[in-house]
Amino acid sequence: MKLEITSRDHDLSDFLQNHIEERIQKIDKYTHGEGDAHIILERGASGQSVEVTVHALHKTMHAREEGEHVRECIDKSLAKIESQIRKHKEKMTERRP
Repeated sequence: MKLEITSRDHDLSDFLQNHIEERIQKIDKYTHGEGDAHIILERGASGQSVEVTVHALHKTMHAREEGEHVRECIDKSLAKIESQIRKHKEKMTERRP
């Protein structure tokens, strides 16, 4: 899966980038390496926000999470994406004759 990370007003450390890549690997098992993901990390006055957009399996999935800690936001938003992909894939396999 192609991964693009954008960081706005936020320092992207190697640790944080590795954490994101590890979490994307969980999603990658559903898409079999096809598709792309774009993650936007942003720091604002209200705290951290993370937006995740994944184009895979002929569908676009989007999740946004806000909070104080960026790792928690990443984990929650990628969990939402994983749920959406799993649900979409189950629908696709149910339609097969």
